[in-house]
Amino acid sequence: MNYGDAAKRYALYTIVLIILFFILAALTPYPIFFLGLVLGAAFSLLNLYSTYVQVKRLGEGALEGKKKFAFGTVSRVITAVLCLLLAVSNPHIFDLVGVIIGLMLTYAIIMIEPIFHIKRLQ
Repeated sequence: MNYGDAAKRYALYTIVLIILFFILAALTPYPIFFLGLVLGAAFSLLNLYSTYVQVKRLGEGALEGKKKFAFGTVSRVITAVLCLLLAVSNPHIFDLVGVIIGLMLTYAIIMIEPIFHIKRLQ
């Protein structure tokens, strides 16, 4: 499986969900929760892109026989903390529970999406 194609699919799913959350924020009586989901999902998408770039860079380094240094987890944790700080400092706009769920969105997609490809692998 090509990681670039998978990352593009995960990004597309996340973008569609962000658009859906925007629509739900406008149409339901829970706009703060759905805006929290939008914020968390946007930062989750940023973390997905960061992971993609680092995996690509490390893969290229491995093919060249060079060791590459990456901030990896540290950069993703810093991004998540910034997202949470933004939500905590603006509770009238973003719901903290929605932000936390949104931050986990791409990880949930990464775990669920291969289930739909099991038949192809057999």
